[in-house]
Amino acid sequence: MKKILLLFITASLCYACEIQYDGETRIVVQGQLIDKNNNPVSNKKIEITTSTGGTFGTSDLISYANSGADGKFTLIFPAPKNDSISIVTSINQYQNNELQSKTIYGLKKNFSNYKLDLNQVVLYETKDITQLDILLNKTTNNKQVTDIQIEGLQSNSYIDLNTKKDKYQVLNTHFDVIKNQNINLSYKILDYSNPTKPVATDHKATIAINSEKVIHSITY
Repeated sequence: MKKILLLFITASLCYACEIQYDGETRIVVQGQLIDKNNNPVSNKKIEITTSTGGTFGTSDLISYANSGADGKFTLIFPAPKNDSISIVTSINQYQNNELQSKTIYGLKKNFSNYKLDLNQVVLYETKDITQLDILLNKTTNNKQVTDIQIEGLQSNSYIDLNTKKDKYQVLNTHFDVIKNQNINLSYKILDYSNPTKPVATDHKATIAINSEKVIHSITY
C-alpha cells in the first residue's frame, strides 16, 4: 500500500511540474548572428527551451533551427501558459568550439506583440576572449564597494533580459572580455564611518587587456 501511495504522489508531482502550453498562441524569437567584423554567421544551431527552474525543475526543447546564409534565424513555438516560465535561447551550444556559445534568458513579458527580436547577436572567436577579475581587498568594516561597471567589448556568454539592480544584488566581479583593448572601470565606495550619514565616492580606472587573464584589485 505504501509503495502504491508513493508512486501516486510521485506521479502527481511530475504532472504538476509539467510545463503547460497555449495551443492557440504562437510566439517568435528572431535575430541575426554576426562575427566581430559584422559578417553574417551561417549554419549555427539555435535552440529554444522552456524551464521551470529550480533543483527539481522541468525543461522542454520546443524549437530549433540553423542560422541562414545571411545569419538570420526565426523560431516559432507555442507560448507557455505560465508567465514565470523561462524561455531560453541557446546559440551554438556544443557545436563549434572556435566560436563562443551564448545563452539568453527571457520571459513572456520580454515579447512584444508575441515576438522577441534579439537583433544582431555577436559571436566572438573563443581565441579572442579572456577574463577580467575584480579583486576586492577590504581593509575596514566601515566601507563597501557597490555598482561595479565596465565599458568595453564583452563576450556576454550569458544574458538575462530581466536582471534587476538593487542593493541586495551580488556584485559581479568576473567579466569575459575581448583581448587587446582598454576597459573603463567605474565603481562607488560607500563610507559608513558615520552610520547616519554615509558618504559615496565615485572611482574610475582604465585597465589594459592584452592576451592573458587580468586581475585588478580595489583596495578600500
